[in-house]
Amino acid sequence: MQVPARQIPGEPNDPVKALRRQRDRFVALAFAAADLLLEVDDAGVVTFAAGASQRLYGRDTDRLIGTRLDELLADGDRPVAAALLHSIQHGGRFVPVTLRLARTDAQAVTFGGCRLPDRPGTSFVALSASVPAASAAALGAPASVLDGDDFAAAATQRLLETDADPPYQLTLVAVDELEELQSRLTDEVGQGLAATIERYLVSSAPGIELAGRLAGERFGVLHREALDETRLRDGIETIAGSIDPEGKGVRLRTSTMALDKSGMNGGDAARALIYCLNQFADSETDAFSVASLRDGLDRALSGTVARVSHLRSTVADGAFELVFQPIVDLRTRSVHHVEALSRFAADKSPAGTVAFAEAVRLIADFDLAVCERVIAMVGGSASAAAGTAAPPPPIAVNLSGRSLESRLFRGRLMALLDGQDAALTGRLLFEVTESAVITRAEEVNAAIQVLRSRGFRVCLDDFGAGANSFHYLRSFVVDFVKIDGAFGRAALADPRDRSLLQAILAFCRETGVATIGEMVEDETQAHRLERLGLDYAQGYLFGKPSPDLAQWAPPAGRRRTWKRRGAIESWR
Repeated sequence: MQVPARQIPGEPNDPVKALRRQRDRFVALAFAAADLLLEVDDAGVVTFAAGASQRLYGRDTDRLIGTRLDELLADGDRPVAAALLHSIQHGGRFVPVTLRLARTDAQAVTFGGCRLPDRPGTSFVALSASVPAASAAALGAPASVLDGDDFAAAATQRLLETDADPPYQLTLVAVDELEELQSRLTDEVGQGLAATIERYLVSSAPGIELAGRLAGERFGVLHREALDETRLRDGIETIAGSIDPEGKGVRLRTSTMALDKSGMNGGDAARALIYCLNQFADSETDAFSVASLRDGLDRALSGTVARVSHLRSTVADGAFELVFQPIVDLRTRSVHHVEALSRFAADKSPAGTVAFAEAVRLIADFDLAVCERVIAMVGGSASAAAGTAAPPPPIAVNLSGRSLESRLFRGRLMALLDGQDAALTGRLLFEVTESAVITRAEEVNAAIQVLRSRGFRVCLDDFGAGANSFHYLRSFVVDFVKIDGAFGRAALADPRDRSLLQAILAFCRETGVATIGEMVEDETQAHRLERLGLDYAQGYLFGKPSPDLAQWAPPAGRRRTWKRRGAIESWR
């Protein structure tokens, strides 16, 4: 016996009309949450459109059909859309995010989508112009998150706001395995995954003011209201898991701290915060567990302040030593000049101390202290050696690029040089280091040119060691370029690296810049570098760092004078 279908009151008896009524309900449901509906095939082409296309794009829905979805979105947001559509290729829906339209005003919209199990090859996308104000403001900038330096500056500013009540909170986020997952995806989807996670960090909670990418898998989020870390973790892990359902996805670890000064003065608290951000960004994946962040961050902050105080005392008291390593002419093996290197008592890593000074913005004070020490030493040696045949060799002093970015440091350095004898210019050189990224290259180059105009020669240190070396070589007009030792060794072993080094040497010759090879340890290496065209070299083959400056003076009876060989000055 067949049971008749139950008649819904108000529903038409005609099956066709009933089906249309049901369709209208679903359309109304969709439009209750969105302004424009799009059907997109696997090639990313719009096959159906309905809704407020005139409002969003100024054209009818019929004119959207056949258009690629990419063309409807702003350039920077296209990878995000690609990653989200990829995440539902086997069905389901993705977490709505905020994207920008391809319009002159880059209007922000909420972008959501799903894929029905009985419609393979087709995705449904909903666009809504109703975007939370915080999310829309976040999209006003070209990128959804700040880079590490800008984020650190913003966090420091909040830290120093004494009237912040409640205080700002900083959540550090480690997205483990993100880079490994990206490496298994196409470039577009991999970039889109990272951009989607960044966008989610900005918009996952109403109280988030800004987010920053501190390193490849490390992020920071600044917020006033309490952050639902469980929701944040679940959302990002879901995004990654849906994009790569066959893989192991990512693992999110978070820790939150209040940005209060905890009784510290503002300068020390700011330096400590920057250092902690750098430590978090640079640490290995397993080195910063959730427990160590949550339980140890306050102690790390306190320890950093103690280290800052110790370093400040070291600089103020001059509690460091200088050793000197020679740079020799590769053809004559005579000492051209020496480099002054800093050593600290009971410190086995002077480079680490210098990096710490850069991280906590004390490097300018330290660089100035070294300059004062070397100037006193050079001046005193010159006076003692007056009338003798062998004055000591010139000394090169390291200057951090971060120091030269400081207007206060530049003024103090020039004032220090103003009171010296003019002959100092022949006995003092400067090496600009790039261990800290130089962001204001124009200001640094202007400072270099002031030094050169006063007769001081300047060297660009460690070329090839950092990602910005070529940018610095193009931006800075210098007298010497020091080739990083690892880069030089690689050039001797690999034809491609050798071709690159030869091109750099040719550029330096054409522009009148002398070249120095670092970390030269045997005669074979020295001979091959000379054949490649390097002018000078430094390394254990020619001498280890020594506190005895006189050790590198020429033999008695040989007088040093300047002689120009082409564009290169050398001692004879």
